[in-house]
Amino acid sequence: MCPRLTDHYTLTPASINHILKSLQKEAGLNQIGELSGHSFRVGAALDLLDKNIPLEKIMLRGGWKSETSAMRYLQSWNDSNWLIVN
Repeated sequence: MCPRLTDHYTLTPASINHILKSLQKEAGLNQIGELSGHSFRVGAALDLLDKNIPLEKIMLRGGWKSETSAMRYLQSWNDSNWLIVN
């Protein structure tokens, strides 16, 4: 079960992952693969890429220092790894 907003927790990468996995389970979205904090990073980068934002700006937003690492990260995701909602 996810912590309520009134509960006082320190957010850490591990706690964020726990919250996301709990929310995913509660929503019945287990068929899309495990969500994590990185899901937001790659999702935002893919949205920017889809909007034809230059790779340099995507790298700046995502914190990537080299084109190679940014492209490797983006290419590691394919249509089977994420849910598309229109």
